[in-house]
Amino acid sequence: MEECSKPLRSIVCTFSDPVRDASFAIDYSCQHGAMPTVRNMLEQFRAAKSAFAGEQELEIARYADSLFLLSDEGVLGDLIPNLRFRVRGRECKLDDSLPCKNLSNSIAIEIDRSETGYVRNWPAYLKRRWKLREGAYSQFVESIIDEAYGCNAVEVLARNSPSNALRFLSAVARRIFDAPYETYSRYLSPFAPFKSCDQTLDRIISGDGGNCAEKAMALYFVVHAYGFQSEIVLGGEDASGSFPYHALRSILNSHAFDFAGTRDVQRYWQHFSLLCTPSNIECGPIFCDVAGSNLPFFCTPADDVTHLLRSGDKEAIDVAITLEPLRVFYHALPHRQDLPLDLYYAMESLIDSIDVVQTFDNELGLLHTGDYWIGAFAYRSRRELAKIKAAYKQFVAGAGRNEDRDLCFVADLHDIKHTLHEEFVRNYPRGASQISAADKRIRARIRRIDRRNSVCYVILKLASSSSPIQPRICEPIHFSGSIAPASVPISNRPLSAVPR
Repeated sequence: MEECSKPLRSIVCTFSDPVRDASFAIDYSCQHGAMPTVRNMLEQFRAAKSAFAGEQELEIARYADSLFLLSDEGVLGDLIPNLRFRVRGRECKLDDSLPCKNLSNSIAIEIDRSETGYVRNWPAYLKRRWKLREGAYSQFVESIIDEAYGCNAVEVLARNSPSNALRFLSAVARRIFDAPYETYSRYLSPFAPFKSCDQTLDRIISGDGGNCAEKAMALYFVVHAYGFQSEIVLGGEDASGSFPYHALRSILNSHAFDFAGTRDVQRYWQHFSLLCTPSNIECGPIFCDVAGSNLPFFCTPADDVTHLLRSGDKEAIDVAITLEPLRVFYHALPHRQDLPLDLYYAMESLIDSIDVVQTFDNELGLLHTGDYWIGAFAYRSRRELAKIKAAYKQFVAGAGRNEDRDLCFVADLHDIKHTLHEEFVRNYPRGASQISAADKRIRARIRRIDRRNSVCYVILKLASSSSPIQPRICEPIHFSGSIAPASVPISNRPLSAVPR
């Protein structure tokens, strides 16, 4: 260890992860003025049991498994190989003494995991994450079953027959399906550009939700704890024919995430659903789609939907939307589960500004309810603002709707000037309140990409609440060129992926 130029009783080392927009601080006691290494700091972090409090303690505990390998029992082990660290923009190796010149008892260290590969031990990860809030999660599941089945809840929870397994899965899946399709909760404390499976479940418990991938993985998380084996089913709009595994695997392995012109193959991983099989009884797989959005709820034996899941000559789901139908194809991947699991990990940990990419660039929006779609777009000048507004108006008029009645733009969420805005707030007070609470963070995240960006909200009336017409299929991500810090406004392709 290097000797400090001035004595220090302790230093505060702040680790930051720009991709996950996370940070944590470690108070390290120096001995005889010697400066620690990054390894010293992280070993102290791993050994700490309760250095943080409340929500912060939970999020730090979650973050730990992105730094350390997990044993099969979910115990933190060695540091993940090939993690990189930077101090003041320069690489700092694990066993290098941290620089101490000109320090006022603090050091900032940036984490870079771009070279780590896909090393998550998923069964151990799920086990560890469940244990972090086991009481709350078990209580939530039991309350769902109790509400659905009353005096029969105990036998349904036992899942000791195919019928009870299906009843259990149907109730839990339906609860997740009914949770809002939204991205606004990523911008609410504790802030997560893309939510992990347990973070999504936390949001569902509190009344929020997620997008299709997040909600599917929340179900994956629950059923793993209750003894089901699950496989992720991928799919997307017009994703017919053979599944392009090798092309998609190559995209993940490149770690560049800048793939302009590859949208054709990436439509095959736009959507997440599941095949769930009870592991303790003789029972075939059960197909579950809990996205909400424009897709129907599925919780049915896979044998009943072979026309959707078979490898050849498969059929599509025709989804009613405002202007034209979508044809959504599913692809079961019984021997290729590395691909969807690694994709989910990439969205959590490797893709910078994925919250902005999905809310703004992919135009998933902040919330849709079936009868309303609430989105946001970025602009840098009045001319750009007018151009984007004109494109929305053209879209609404082209769909045969009234642009004055069924569309409004909102600069300030607290200033209600349009009847459509007032109507949305009246019908969905929680959603409106949550988006308002996220506003400051939304603006900060879009300005992180370009300080010139301003934000405008847009509300679309899609259909009457009695006969909703839903937005398009949700998309985990399109790896387009605009993921990089933008040289053009984020939403310079207005309506390319909004409900249509």
